[in-house]
Amino acid sequence: MDIPVKIRKKEQLTHDVVRLTLDRPKDYFFSAGQAIDFKLNRPEVKDKVSAFTFTGLNSDPFLQLTIKCYPAHHGMTEQVATLKEGDEVIISEPFDTVALKGPGVFIAGGTGVTPFIAILRQKKVDGTLAGNSLFHFNKTKADVFMEDEFKSLLGDNFQAVLSNENAAGYLNGIISADFLKKHITNFNQPFYTCGPEGFVKAVKNALVELGASESMIDVQF
Repeated sequence: MDIPVKIRKKEQLTHDVVRLTLDRPKDYFFSAGQAIDFKLNRPEVKDKVSAFTFTGLNSDPFLQLTIKCYPAHHGMTEQVATLKEGDEVIISEPFDTVALKGPGVFIAGGTGVTPFIAILRQKKVDGTLAGNSLFHFNKTKADVFMEDEFKSLLGDNFQAVLSNENAAGYLNGIISADFLKKHITNFNQPFYTCGPEGFVKAVKNALVELGASESMIDVQF
């Protein structure tokens, strides 16, 4: 079902990541980690649908999305970058994405972290953050977003990782079995990974190589 909602607020979190705060329809409910189909009534993206994950909580009086915009792709996110407060967007009913299996390690590439934002925020509300950790991979320091909140939520169990830059206070590296073995001691626990397809496949392959059970690895593109 198509549900039109208006943009209340648009924030620029980095040079290419925006946060949209949307009006919330009456009696609209969702769970942390759920996503929606997102459409725009614009000729440039007519009949195109993109899936985005809510980054706010069901207890919020609004809906929130955090989206990385790719102008060069000439698709949905190019249009998202041009949206303004008061514009209308079209969302669907929510649907499940991440299947939680208990406390574990979240490994995200870029805006692949978005499904984990609401999950971690909800865990804080529920008092169940203990035992969870997050590795957030980005190319450079300029690509990192929500770092302060992740540190506030997880403390030393949050690590920002830069693949193309060395910077004080950040890990440097790319996904590999060597990297994960250096920073994770227990591979007999749930793992949750989301990001570009190549990144996610590399995470899963490295984890399996290190002895993690495939049934305990939740994969999202």
